[in-house]
Amino acid sequence: MRSCEYVKVPAAEKRRTDIVRLRYVVFRRNATIIPHDSPDLHLADFVSITFEMQKKDEKSDRVTQHITHHAIMCPVRAWAAIIKRIRSYPGADDDPPVSAVWRNNRIEHITSKNIISAIDNAAEAIGYANLGVEKGDFGTHSIRSGGAMAMALDDVPPFQIMMIGRWSSDAFLKYIRKKSTSSVTTSAVA
Repeated sequence: MRSCEYVKVPAAEKRRTDIVRLRYVVFRRNATIIPHDSPDLHLADFVSITFEMQKKDEKSDRVTQHITHHAIMCPVRAWAAIIKRIRSYPGADDDPPVSAVWRNNRIEHITSKNIISAIDNAAEAIGYANLGVEKGDFGTHSIRSGGAMAMALDDVPPFQIMMIGRWSSDAFLKYIRKKSTSSVTTSAVA
């Protein structure tokens, strides 16, 4: 996802893309929609996220991901946890954006500045000697490029990386580092 689809960005950084709201996240099991208040949300077969407005003026683009049963990286479990967390806030329904957090007795929003700070803190904790890059060399786009790289390292087919990342071209290949280029090539995308 693009950072402006999951965090609040300053007006100067605002693009055409809209932040995802809970109502645009749909879970299904055996082709039946599971309501967000169901305790079985995490048991859905798949989750679909509809992106209301996108970078290239595309409306209502949908990405569907199936349950993987991975303890941390399962998209169904991850989205179910986000939905359950936000809906647990007083007064929350399916309207809040996915950036909502409960702070100071009210719903506030995770910002791009919060994300960059967290990435910088992690980079500093890991250290230059281990990463080869300095704190401050990262931005919110590092998550998107890192996701593409992680999928490539896990041998996810290039067409699937394109679908999940909603790339309409092979532009994502510039995020794939040389370490993985033996398994992901431009010709594999064509």
